Amino acid sequence: MKRQASARAIHSAIFATLIAALSALGNGAANGQPEHNYWGMGSLTERPQPNPLKNAYFGDLHVHTKTSVDSFLRRNMLTMKDAYEFAQGAKKTTAAGETIQLTRPLDFMALTDHSESYQTYDLCVEGTGPASRSPGCQAIKSDADMKANISLMTLRQLGDPRSLENCGGDLRNCSEATKRVWQYVQRLAAEYYHPGTFTSFIGYEYSAETAPGKPAVDANGDYNGHMHRNVIFANDHVPNTVFTALDGPRNYQLWDWLEKSCVGPCDVIAIPHNSNLSWGLAFALETVDGAKYTVDDWKRRARYERLAEIFQIKGNSECGVGFGTTDEECGFEQFLKPCTDARRTLCVRDTSFVRGALKEGLSMPDELGFNPFKLGIIASTDNHNALPGSTSRKAWAGSVGLLDGTPQARLKQINRNPGGLAAVWATENTRPAIFASLKNRETFGTSGTRIRVRFFGGWGFPSDMHERRDFVAMGYRLGVPMGGDLKAFPGHGAPTFSIWAGYDPESAKLRRIQIVKGWRADPGQTNEAIYDVSCSDGLTPNPSTHRCPTNGASVDLANCTPTPNKGAEELAATWTDPDFDPKRPAFYYVRVFENPTCRSSTYDALKLGRPIPPFPAPAEEERAWSSPIWYNSPGLDPS
Repeated sequence: MKRQASARAIHSAIFATLIAALSALGNGAANGQPEHNYWGMGSLTERPQPNPLKNAYFGDLHVHTKTSVDSFLRRNMLTMKDAYEFAQGAKKTTAAGETIQLTRPLDFMALTDHSESYQTYDLCVEGTGPASRSPGCQAIKSDADMKANISLMTLRQLGDPRSLENCGGDLRNCSEATKRVWQYVQRLAAEYYHPGTFTSFIGYEYSAETAPGKPAVDANGDYNGHMHRNVIFANDHVPNTVFTALDGPRNYQLWDWLEKSCVGPCDVIAIPHNSNLSWGLAFALETVDGAKYTVDDWKRRARYERLAEIFQIKGNSECGVGFGTTDEECGFEQFLKPCTDARRTLCVRDTSFVRGALKEGLSMPDELGFNPFKLGIIASTDNHNALPGSTSRKAWAGSVGLLDGTPQARLKQINRNPGGLAAVWATENTRPAIFASLKNRETFGTSGTRIRVRFFGGWGFPSDMHERRDFVAMGYRLGVPMGGDLKAFPGHGAPTFSIWAGYDPESAKLRRIQIVKGWRADPGQTNEAIYDVSCSDGLTPNPSTHRCPTNGASVDLANCTPTPNKGAEELAATWTDPDFDPKRPAFYYVRVFENPTCRSSTYDALKLGRPIPPFPAPAEEERAWSSPIWYNSPGLDPS
């Protein structure tokens, strides 16, 4: 039988029987149907036992609390403890007074408060000593107008955060304050770690800028952008302090520090985010100072930056129309225009996007011998209300305190959205298992719903593999999962990919599955192509355009009611690349689309009885992105 996602609501006794049945199916014995222990039950109240074929777990690796000064300035008063409690199902009240609760707890999370804020929070916000009476602290605590920008810029505007005055007359106070907060982060992560049920990672955000040492807006009207990373540790063996943009404002300085400080049983990844706000520097071949990265820089980057955050509250960092693509889906939650000579900031370049980095990486082994842009994909929220995983479009209560805490305020910040979720395929819900999947890039991201997607690549997969009961076991045995490398296999034709996706019963049904392919043509030149490979409602892709016909699904904007009886609970396909050239290195990743649903701004306009804003689009297709699978041409080292 097909396990439909409605099984989430079944009685626990029935569920236990189903788990037993799924265990029996582990060797592929069941009525010739697919082995659906890949459907992803990671967010159920009664969780499955460790599964060698892996479960889907959903989390948020980008969460801020009042410890981040920009959160506190927007009057969020929820703490790190509040964030952990909310992630596990507790109700919380926002700065604007709205009570909110997740309908489904998260499986894992990391608190990623700005490390640059640690000392200020400890000495200024919570402290009562001399530092709390400095002009900078007094300004932060009295900033009722919420005029400040991100935390590091805020602190610079208020004076050097490590000045003698702001450190209470002794510079050692600042470093000790940072250590105190870091120790508290570790204690809470240990307290809320419940192996098998909920995984807490020790982490923080490193908030560097595109123009270190310069103001938020310079004399030319250029804005300082983001070069931020979320630093996530595998276990409780962590350095005794954090490395902040105050210690070293350039990303290669972070990588160097991690190499020197995270040793022995310590393991760590650094996840770049908001590359769309980096003014093209996130995935550029040069540093923010215009110097070339060294080979050692690239090696460290490849070691630590295994993932990229493709989506969050400040938009989509996948791709942009006009950068080597006509992909119409690149406009999804992408609100910045391409850069021009006159506009250098508040705009995007090819190197602002994850897809641009993936394409650039295909040529880099020519010089380096390896690909430092072999990036897996996740999404997260960047929620600044201590509300991890709060991604419901209908019930969104904002993400940045009073700045967007009401429908009226959110309609003034219309380019924001609730953010996305990180997801992994892991054997169990523990730190070792989930971190291993993060590091191995067996990950996917969603725009906020809990779509599940599996993706395998190999040579000679049977054409009906996606329909077989041992689909997952076959994928691991004969190929590689998302995040893996396909080594050249001369004489075996084109690679074959098998994909499965399951819908989120609390959102819309699925409309289609796409494969995004990028490949290197000539040295220094890359191409891309988009292929729809599975369509809902009995439709098939057009052989000329490689696109699914519309399934007729829409949403009534007057009440956000979707078209009934359209879409699929599951979609699957096995697809062979029709344009494969064994001499061309390539990557392939999957996008899964839901039927249209209302955007959060549409829900807010309806609540207020206002006209629905025409931009961004009032209805959108929520989606998931898998990590890529790379094909490496003969002689290319895939490491």
